[in-house]
Amino acid sequence: MIIIDNFIQDEDLLNRIQNDEFFWKPGYNWYNGWWEEGINNIRHELIHAIWGPDSPHAAVQIGGFEHWTGDFTEKDVHEVCGMEWSLKLHFDKDEEKWHETKQIVGPKIGTVFYPAREIDEMEGGELWFWENFPPERANEDGTIFIPPEQAEIIKPKFNRLVIFDAKCLHGVAKIKKGRRRAIAINLWDAPPTEFLKDY
Repeated sequence: MIIIDNFIQDEDLLNRIQNDEFFWKPGYNWYNGWWEEGINNIRHELIHAIWGPDSPHAAVQIGGFEHWTGDFTEKDVHEVCGMEWSLKLHFDKDEEKWHETKQIVGPKIGTVFYPAREIDEMEGGELWFWENFPPERANEDGTIFIPPEQAEIIKPKFNRLVIFDAKCLHGVAKIKKGRRRAIAINLWDAPPTEFLKDY
């Protein structure tokens, strides 16, 4: 896991993200990368800032980026394993392939970035992550349990970057007060099934 505070030094980019309607639009999206299609919007600009030539992570060969934003408040509550979560425990995976075949195919690397200033006023909403809990450790029926190992617990913070293995178990603890806006970016060898369809 890599955690870097004050990651984006470009105040103009941070301000544009804060107020950009497209950036915060819900829904999952696919980006083939700047080497394939250039940088066409503010999300692409951020992805390039995180994963381009000056990336804090070693270079990796990938097929592109899945990206989406999350916007949670104290109204978002799910009970799992006797605890309350704003984003329930899960493994990032190709959801359509899982539903069709029960085969788990996950991303190469995951990224969470917190570009909204109001997150520093929030209470709760920490990212819980178990590095040694891949999908193979789930119950035979696919249900999840909280492992005995201590989770890494990462507090959301404005301009904080988190890079981690998103195919391992993680979730977001219940938000007690405020609003938690973030962007998630997964790096894949090939696009998940959802992005291969012709609409």
